[in-house]
Amino acid sequence: MLRVLFIILAVVSIALAIVLGQPLLYLVALALLIAAGLLVTLGMRRRHKDVPETFMQAPEQPDEDLASLGILDIKPRGAGADEGEPSDENEMADDSVSTAAEAPSNAEEKPAPTRDRSVSPTAAQAHVAGVSKARQRRKKARIMVSEASSETKADVLIPCLRSLRASLDAYSVCLLRQEDVPLRYEVEVMISQNSYARSGGTYSSKEPMLSGHRALVPVVYPRVGPNGFPKAKLGYYHEPINVRQVAIVPVVPKQYDELFLLVVDTVNEDGLEAASVRVLLEQYARLVTTILDTLDTSPHADEAPDAPRPRREIIADEMEQARTLSHPLSLALVYLNRGEALSGDGSADVQDLEDQFESRLRSVALDARVERFGELTYGIFYHGSHDSLAEWASGIKEAFPEEDGAFEGGVSVGVAPFQERHDAADELRSEATAALQESFQSGECVIVG
Repeated sequence: MLRVLFIILAVVSIALAIVLGQPLLYLVALALLIAAGLLVTLGMRRRHKDVPETFMQAPEQPDEDLASLGILDIKPRGAGADEGEPSDENEMADDSVSTAAEAPSNAEEKPAPTRDRSVSPTAAQAHVAGVSKARQRRKKARIMVSEASSETKADVLIPCLRSLRASLDAYSVCLLRQEDVPLRYEVEVMISQNSYARSGGTYSSKEPMLSGHRALVPVVYPRVGPNGFPKAKLGYYHEPINVRQVAIVPVVPKQYDELFLLVVDTVNEDGLEAASVRVLLEQYARLVTTILDTLDTSPHADEAPDAPRPRREIIADEMEQARTLSHPLSLALVYLNRGEALSGDGSADVQDLEDQFESRLRSVALDARVERFGELTYGIFYHGSHDSLAEWASGIKEAFPEEDGAFEGGVSVGVAPFQERHDAADELRSEATAALQESFQSGECVIVG
């Protein structure tokens, strides 16, 4: 109560000092506050000393009588017993008799020894010697998507691509089929640890995933993102995924005209750059090529004997003839820009439009061979000089004005001249496809090479 009184007096002194203008009253108030603080400190020390210090003691455990446990005597173990040698049965019998006879006297003269509860390190090691060491199980990759475009491919290609993914510790492995015009990719087989991977269907792309390809030659992109492989090309994911590296192998089966791509990606920093990985990718690409050529789902399996030849064979024949006769050759791809909108929904309308389209191409493409390369897409093999190629290609494009009612929207024209560097038909066709894609985006006639 005294410290409360000092505090009240200090407050009153301060009030009087303000009212009366006496500075000394401030000193009185300060002295009262110091006194109140000393009283508070003394009170706290007194309470602290009054608290008794108590300590918890562990309860004593009574010693166990060894006699109550049936142990009458303890003798040191001999060397033979330590080595695991059995003792003689007669000696064991004599020892047991003598121990029983001496038990009463020993019990009276000596107190029963207490039981040692501590375990020596040697005994602990001997106790766990028969227990196997705990091993941590390796975390198994969880496959979220495992689909194929047909049951036949699912039975054969899914196990194949699963083993490839496990061998490379990859994130996703897929087999894509490329459709040139318009540029689209169809997911044939997908094995992925990410649920956002496409399980099938097609998706469009502005740029080809791989241009200027060579069959069965792996192309590894060690960086994905800025200054590397564009993430926008990873259209086989529904959403952007943090992929670090991508490897692509062109697969060119003989039974198909389209190009297939075996694509492997990983979220690791250096999972695909080793030389052994490239060898493994090439071997798997050969295996996938053989499987596609032998599957019953080949697009030419049920066709009539007079079905058109594959476009790859037609290009190869033209290239061989150009080498033999030493005359120039150029491959032009022409696509009707608004063909799908002009043809309507019925297949008969598409066929009629394609007939008209082909007829006009043959009338304007002089000194050339016209072949169908896809829906509303035609390939023209031009045998004229490369110097006149630009004028010839411009004439093809001008023959289809954008205001034309039957062919409204005009055409896109991409041309690739045949050069000595073109060893395979797919190389020439790939360059022509890239030129056609650029022409479709820019609206101009494009010639590459």
